[in-house]
Amino acid sequence: MGHTPGTPAGGLLTTTELKVAGLAVSGASNRQIAQRLFVTVRTVESHLTNVYRKLGVRRRDQLVVALRAVHGRSWPLPGWPVPEGA
Repeated sequence: MGHTPGTPAGGLLTTTELKVAGLAVSGASNRQIAQRLFVTVRTVESHLTNVYRKLGVRRRDQLVVALRAVHGRSWPLPGWPVPEGA
């Protein structure tokens, strides 16, 4: 059984936050993420701020380790690009 869109994935990040974080660590810029998800750059920045706060990280390059610590083998999600060095 899956979870409904917008509800926390794994009890920590929302589905959208997880998508934004995944795109960020795969090398996409905030502008590219915004274009891909059809949102504004400010919305991407807001999601990333929430992700950083929830995961206790300060920089984008810390996201890979933090996401794996929280989501383990379930991250990255199937079909998502694996970031370099992951």
